[in-house]
Amino acid sequence: MTGRRALAAIPARYASTRFPGKPVAPILGRPMIAHVIDRALEAGCFAEVVVATDDERIAAAAEHAGARAVMTGAASSGTDRVAQAVRDLEGEVVVNLQGDEPALPPGNLRLITELLLARPDIPMATLALPGSPADLANPNVVKVVCGLDGRALYFSRAAIPYQRNADPGLIRRHVGIYGFQRDALFRFAALPEARLEHAEGLEQLRALAHGIALHVLDVSEASVGVDVPDDIPLAEAALLALASRKERP
Repeated sequence: MTGRRALAAIPARYASTRFPGKPVAPILGRPMIAHVIDRALEAGCFAEVVVATDDERIAAAAEHAGARAVMTGAASSGTDRVAQAVRDLEGEVVVNLQGDEPALPPGNLRLITELLLARPDIPMATLALPGSPADLANPNVVKVVCGLDGRALYFSRAAIPYQRNADPGLIRRHVGIYGFQRDALFRFAALPEARLEHAEGLEQLRALAHGIALHVLDVSEASVGVDVPDDIPLAEAALLALASRKERP
């Protein structure tokens, strides 16, 4: 639909149990948050890139990299922080990017954004990658199963779907990017934590538990998340590979 605008929103907090100050940790000589902003700008589908943060150091780094920094209060999740930040901004679609994935493929951002701009009837969307049998046994890999219409049926750290009759093609790894229609974002943020969400530690289960349809799009390219300082070399390698692909004729 013409005239509809999309915002990229990146929640970023300074305090982290495993990696304090992670958003401003240097990666290839620049703060990590700057690389995430770069990826959003490269996608070319956002009217504005916003960083939702509780720390002036992150805000300064975000503005230097070309984003709008919005200071937020306490938030129980990244999506709740995003809802605070965009409440007074114009945009019919809001895409919540992970602030710790500096090599996020811009094409993945375009895919989810273009769907939500074209389909205002879809309240919420996310992404998934093909998985492997090894992923089923790994609780650090979040799996998703979907209906024939592309809507998520469930997300879990457990082995879903259970492979009584082996079908590796059904194994899908969740990619933690969420896109919302504006009203769906505020509805989500106003809902109480669901018991399933608390049990699995997965905020997307709040949407499913409360009846918000969550559409899943397939992508073929993964990102590299930074959870601890030892992950930085992996992220730097992924960034260099991304830059190399862009330079090819």
